[in-house]
Amino acid sequence: MRGERSVEGSLIAGRYRVDHLIGEGGVARVYRGTDETLDRRVAVKILRPELSDRQDVVARFRREAHDAAKLNHPNIVQIYDTGVDEGSYYIVMEYLPELNLKEIIKRYAPLPLDKVVEVGIACCDALSYAHRQGLVHRDVKPANVLFSDDGRAKLSDFGIAAAAGEAGLTDDGKVLGSAHYISPEQAQGAPAGPLSDIYSLGVTLYEALTGRLPFDGETAADIAAQHLRETPRSPRSLNPDIPPAAEFLIMKAMSRDPQRRYRSADEVKADVLKLQRGMDLDHTGVMQPTPDATMQLPRAAQPAMRSTQVRRDLSPPPRDYSEPVAAPTRPMPRREEPEDSPARAALVGVGVGLLALLVIVAVVWLMRAAFYDDTQAATLDVPNVRGLTEQEARDQIEQRGLIVGDIERRPDDNQPAGRVIEQAPEPGQLVPAGSEVDLVIAIGRRDVSVPDVTGTRLDRAQSLLEAQGLTLGKVEEFFHATEPAGIVYDQEPRPGTRVDEGTAISVSVSKGPEAEEAPANAEEPADGGAEPPREGTVQDGGGGQAVAADPYVDVRENRGYRPEDPSLRLFNVTVVAKGEQSDQDIEVRWRDEGGTTLTQQLGGGAMQPGQTETVEIRTQGTVTIEVMQNDRVVFTDTKHVSGSQGSNE
Repeated sequence: MRGERSVEGSLIAGRYRVDHLIGEGGVARVYRGTDETLDRRVAVKILRPELSDRQDVVARFRREAHDAAKLNHPNIVQIYDTGVDEGSYYIVMEYLPELNLKEIIKRYAPLPLDKVVEVGIACCDALSYAHRQGLVHRDVKPANVLFSDDGRAKLSDFGIAAAAGEAGLTDDGKVLGSAHYISPEQAQGAPAGPLSDIYSLGVTLYEALTGRLPFDGETAADIAAQHLRETPRSPRSLNPDIPPAAEFLIMKAMSRDPQRRYRSADEVKADVLKLQRGMDLDHTGVMQPTPDATMQLPRAAQPAMRSTQVRRDLSPPPRDYSEPVAAPTRPMPRREEPEDSPARAALVGVGVGLLALLVIVAVVWLMRAAFYDDTQAATLDVPNVRGLTEQEARDQIEQRGLIVGDIERRPDDNQPAGRVIEQAPEPGQLVPAGSEVDLVIAIGRRDVSVPDVTGTRLDRAQSLLEAQGLTLGKVEEFFHATEPAGIVYDQEPRPGTRVDEGTAISVSVSKGPEAEEAPANAEEPADGGAEPPREGTVQDGGGGQAVAADPYVDVRENRGYRPEDPSLRLFNVTVVAKGEQSDQDIEVRWRDEGGTTLTQQLGGGAMQPGQTETVEIRTQGTVTIEVMQNDRVVFTDTKHVSGSQGSNE
């Protein structure tokens, strides 16, 4: 079985190179990787090594990967491949490097209504398609909403989905899925169905529009219990800018009773589209939340990451928003009893007896509470794990009698990948034994697509690069036959290349055309005398005279070229057809020091006066470049390339 520490850098199935960890869950870890066959970025999901011997988990992982691979929808992250390699069970998926919805909520919540509506429509389309295929997602949450380069929302991680109607899959009695987004029926251990996904979608929209989770607590069991018995605060009490129709949509999707929710993802989408158009929704038979009628008493402000405690709340559950409002009833008239009547005396006796019983129960409860508090009163100080690797941090936290809680991963300029950059609670803070310590771990910078900055001025090019998270690198100026002065005409890396965020992009800027008195090929003097030849012209075989040529030829090395092989060079040969002759047959021919000759015809063999063509020549060592016009050599140039980058003669 492949060891945990050996996964990064390994090659799976002889094809998928595993780079670094980008996320993890209870069943699997997700890595950024490279499909070396197709030369594209991928995400590789690998079953945790400690679960590889669990036949039930392996069977579920493989079955659900097979089911999810059948899904083909523009709003669902695509699965490319699945299999097993040296005992590691893997799924290869589409890689989307942009921020997920959870990260966007953390940075920018509450989000604008129009953006949330777009996400809602995309999720509804994805769920509707999956439900028709008989698959239930079972873990809809913002962290599983990813975005493509063009901003399209895609639902990911159908890896814990199960065929609709199949019995729910649990692990040692633990409910799968994230507690903050779990539906009440899942919290009770019942099978998840399409309506469970609708509930979780409602929670996702709630969080996106308010920046708050509807329920929070110290343990997953506590949060799940709230889903079962409590009604969340009115979204509009947290964000007054939310329209009443949006609040109604969210609360209907989050009804505790599945029968009171939307019946399908298509129904949710229909109301989301109405919301997008500013239309009102059908409120028939559904009580609308108001701050007075529905808002729970505000909880005391609590830190984002807390220690584990047992919450005892025996208060009766508040009413579901979707329950119809009952008509008020008139109080029944009360019959007065005389103060000394036997009935009143009996009632007093019963009251005294009940009071005594309550006192006894209270005393017993307090004694038990004191006993349990004494046995659980031990507090521990949180260790400082900043700067440690993830495994080192885990070891120290567990040795202290604490447990590792949530793990977030994000780029950081000050710590190498894999090191802890933040923790909560803070080091030295006293917490009960068994409390969770949440970690933030540095990862490599996300990769981004290089924008096309050619044809722009330098200041505009810099703005485009910075908007993409890149920087302006080396700037070189060269004469250019056709580009006006100050215009970027070349860049490296090329547009569309995926590079790490923060990469410097080198550009070449035009200085305009060279002065007319120094063309690449001089005309013969009027008196017939010979002009001294200069580099870039051809000598005839006998008299040493420069051969007149119509085309303008310019040979420049692209110094921004950064190949993996440092001995490789790139030359740009620019040819401009001159004179008045049309349909000029012009070719560029180059021969390397090994004797290999290549030829490229320009303009399809019919260049017109003023037409410009550029040929890229990648070479090692000495290269001889010739330009042919109508089967006649009109230009020759030899470049002697040394071993260091950018040096040639």
